[in-house]
Amino acid sequence: MNQTTSRWSVIIAYAALAAVTQILWVTFTPVTTDAAEQWGVSVDAVGWLSLVFPLIYVLLSIPFGFAADRSFRGALAWGAGLTVVGAFIRVMPGYDYSLIGQIAIAVGQPLVLNAVNKIAALYVAPPKRPIAIATGTASLFVGVMISNVTVPFLMEWGGLPAVLWTQAFVSAFACAAMLLALRHAPLYVEATGDGAPAPLIRTLREIWSQRWVRLFSLLLFAGFGIFITLATWLEVLADAIGYNSVQVGTGLGLMTAAGIIGAAFLPDFAMRGNRARHLLVLSLAVSVVLLVFLAAGLPAWLFMSLLALTGLLLLADLPIVLSFAEAKAEPRTAGVVTGLLLLFGNLGGIVLSLLVQLLLYERVLAIGALVVVTIIIMPFALRFPGVPSRRLP
Repeated sequence: MNQTTSRWSVIIAYAALAAVTQILWVTFTPVTTDAAEQWGVSVDAVGWLSLVFPLIYVLLSIPFGFAADRSFRGALAWGAGLTVVGAFIRVMPGYDYSLIGQIAIAVGQPLVLNAVNKIAALYVAPPKRPIAIATGTASLFVGVMISNVTVPFLMEWGGLPAVLWTQAFVSAFACAAMLLALRHAPLYVEATGDGAPAPLIRTLREIWSQRWVRLFSLLLFAGFGIFITLATWLEVLADAIGYNSVQVGTGLGLMTAAGIIGAAFLPDFAMRGNRARHLLVLSLAVSVVLLVFLAAGLPAWLFMSLLALTGLLLLADLPIVLSFAEAKAEPRTAGVVTGLLLLFGNLGGIVLSLLVQLLLYERVLAIGALVVVTIIIMPFALRFPGVPSRRLP
């Protein structure tokens, strides 16, 4: 096989499907109160429509990564199918159907997201794989932004039915595109590994024994966890220093938009020299600066600027780490490795968000806890490899 050949149509179809999973995940976040009123349920009940995603991801990420290593195209096809089936279940009237639909989509999500490294290894030439991984991960943040921007307008135009039917048809289109793309045989069949995979427990033990896996997991726990925590609690944390919901919403929009740019373009830049290590350390350092100013108070222009810079760097951490993992992981365990790393990223969001929630009435203490966690992690970022290599001890 010519080592410069790639099939980008498959990557684009995958990116569209990955974006759709995130569109469906945060469907109800910008219209929580309105949805609760229409269904006659509590705001907390509507909140569970989003919370089921990280909880199910933590439970299923590793076994579904193992399934991808055994049958990659089959696992991804199941993920696409569950996504579209769940989206159409939600169009039935009533909260219960939306919850069932969200659970179906949440079960399919690990099958889709865990494929990001392996699909790059199967369909893209080695020199271009960081770009493919960046495309897949940046699409996640694009999906979040699309949902947050479009859902309020659709809600105002036609209520919940307009939101849910529109997203169901978008899901059907993305699913069909992915299934058609999967009809193409992999270009790099060696990425599927040799022979049948070892049992899951033995595979996990073998993977976790490698120092780089533990290091990468810790970095994603911190980096992705900080972003999720800020996205969850920033409005509450910023209220005491005079920022209203519109200003915080604008800041989070800038943070996400900058993160999309960072996730799309910084990984390729990071793959040369020691740039990845420097970018990871810088992302944590900028996060500390933002948190310190958030505790002490800061002018609006600095608030917006720091949020944008933090998003640009923090959201790039995910594709940078995944790109290095793709270069280092054995082909037969690529799905499990990706699942493990994404599990730690989601787990970081859950743990750090709960930590802030517990300390929420002591705002400075809550922010200080995030600062301490970030500073503790920074020395580990200095151990990140300078160039992607399979020979890191």
